[in-house]
Amino acid sequence: MKAAFTFGFVAVACLLCVAPAVAQTDMGGEWAITFTTPQGPQEFTMYVVQEGPRLSGRLSSEYGEFPLKGTLDGSNFTITWSLPDGGRILEVTFAGKVEGDSMTGTAKLGTRGTGQLSGTRTGQ
Repeated sequence: MKAAFTFGFVAVACLLCVAPAVAQTDMGGEWAITFTTPQGPQEFTMYVVQEGPRLSGRLSSEYGEFPLKGTLDGSNFTITWSLPDGGRILEVTFAGKVEGDSMTGTAKLGTRGTGQLSGTRTGQ
């Protein structure tokens, strides 16, 4: 009986130690983001709602508001959204990593190229 109790205690202690290592990163909230385009840096406010690994929300700038969707795997994220560009729709993909209240990565602008992405959480 004592051996079973000791084994159970050790198993619970191990799970408590492992749980923080596999915890999902929190990406929800308001972000001030900048990404590089062929026309120069672009600044947007990004509002992210997180439900487990699924991300949704919108990006907002002087050009309008654009819905986003994405996924989070640990601290790595992928977000897709689109905006009108010269009569066509430009598909944009953000991919990168979140560390606390900062994000870094790349912004793929359809067939127009890839630029640097950075952001700072400004609110919940």
